Amino acid sequence: MPVDPVCGIELDYELAVVHEHEGKKYYFCCNGCRKIFIKKPKKWKKRSK
Repeated sequence: MPVDPVCGIELDYELAVVHEHEGKKYYFCCNGCRKIFIKKPKKWKKRSK
């Protein structure tokens, strides 16, 4: 299961909001977390698996 790098919630692939950054897919619980990630991706990439 993917984990939202911003809030740390475990997600279902089918329900997650997806964003691709530098060739890697990141999964989010909502568009709000996706927007936070987009503003400072280096900060949040460290938290993703």
